[in-house]
Amino acid sequence: MLKKDIQSKLDEFIENQELEELANKTLISYRNAVNKFISFLPDNFEINKKLVMDWKKNLEEKKFALKSRNQFIVVVNKFLLYLGYKDCCVKQFEEQEKSSLEDYIEPQEHKRMLRWAKQLKNMEAYYIMKVFANSGARISELKYFTVENLDSNYIKGAYNKKKERTLIMTNELRRELKHYCKDNKIKTGYIFRSPDPKLKDDPNKMVNPSTVWRWLKKISKKAKINSNKIHAHAWRHLFAKQCKANGIDLDELADILGHKNLNTTAIYTKTSMKEKKEKLERLWKR
Repeated sequence: MLKKDIQSKLDEFIENQELEELANKTLISYRNAVNKFISFLPDNFEINKKLVMDWKKNLEEKKFALKSRNQFIVVVNKFLLYLGYKDCCVKQFEEQEKSSLEDYIEPQEHKRMLRWAKQLKNMEAYYIMKVFANSGARISELKYFTVENLDSNYIKGAYNKKKERTLIMTNELRRELKHYCKDNKIKTGYIFRSPDPKLKDDPNKMVNPSTVWRWLKKISKKAKINSNKIHAHAWRHLFAKQCKANGIDLDELADILGHKNLNTTAIYTKTSMKEKKEKLERLWKR
């Protein structure tokens, strides 16, 4: 087989995956993974298990991160199955499960971030952090926080990765968001608007996620909080741990967070090494 032959098969494979209604971002990552495999191949080759194992070893030699290596393997195995080479699929690299949770926002850090958001007069970031910490919403779910949805404590029909869930707002969060809307004369549409002066009064123009992360990074710097903690799941972890500390069981939490797998939810509730140490320090002080 020649490289040009397998390259044409890649195009067919991507078209096939597109019919599965995969997101465009996912399709791009699929193509990237298979292209890494194709670039490894000699000009003239025969697909066999040994060849795929050599490619797997090459990934390790190139020092790709473990998670990336396994993602490449998953996609290439899928490609091989599509080509009819089931016997050539290889195992993923073994990954040691992390027993501790690191790089998440701690309660006192969240409060410090809120104080600094107020000092910087960035009330939009202030209330976005409130939404994250009090509802467990993802940044992609900010679009469901509209003036119209403040009529109820339950926002139904929130979708993420083709899964539907209901976002729950506490009475306090709902009340605060209503005050924010009233103070800023937001009467309809998105609550969190684009900061662009030309668009800020447009109810259909929401703040860009990259802008939100830029705001939060700036606030974390002022609050002297490690910027590595400002990531997509930071406040989801905080929310999950606060729920667990207040007696919400894993089944309920999975439903609230929109998880189908309890193992995923369990990851969010793990303690950090710092918390483990603090518990050990208290062992003989009672």
